[in-house]
Amino acid sequence: MIKNLNKIKAIILVVIISLAFIGIYMINKNYGNFKEKDSTIIMEKLSTISELATTKYYYSNIVSFKETKKIKEIEIPFTQKSFLIKYEGYIKAGIKLDEINVASINKDSIKIELNKPVILEHNVDERNVYVYDEKNAIFNKLSLQDMLDEISTEKVIIEKELISKGFLDEATNNAKTFLEEFLKDLGYEDIDIIFK
Repeated sequence: MIKNLNKIKAIILVVIISLAFIGIYMINKNYGNFKEKDSTIIMEKLSTISELATTKYYYSNIVSFKETKKIKEIEIPFTQKSFLIKYEGYIKAGIKLDEINVASINKDSIKIELNKPVILEHNVDERNVYVYDEKNAIFNKLSLQDMLDEISTEKVIIEKELISKGFLDEATNNAKTFLEEFLKDLGYEDIDIIFK
């Protein structure tokens, strides 16, 4: 009876060990398939966002414009037009996620390549545009196009100033931080993000 009990225990032990090996094999097999699909999942999640704005800058600006018609550097009377505009706007910088490339992916590590951040949007709030000191001339009428041209010129100047002060560098750092946190949440420990 004791021999039969020992045989039953041995058989149960062999069955449990066999089931454990089969379970470990199945887990490893499924885990490998999961990692193969992982880069596709990452690309799908990031591509649906399309753009990731990581930095936004609000500003207020004043534009002064004065123009007089001239003939050989001599001002013609009654041709001076001028205006003063105050307006508000914002600039967004970030990365375009549809250009992302998963360069390599392993069990715990991932390497991603993407383009450097760019200015994604620069808008002037039309509700906060104020025109002061508007002067028309008899022979040189002030037009809305004059105002729009001056605002467009100022937008380019503001963008260049911001870039020279490190606005896009800040956008790069914010994007890197966001992507690292995003990938850590997906289970990656060794994350390499390269901006080209």
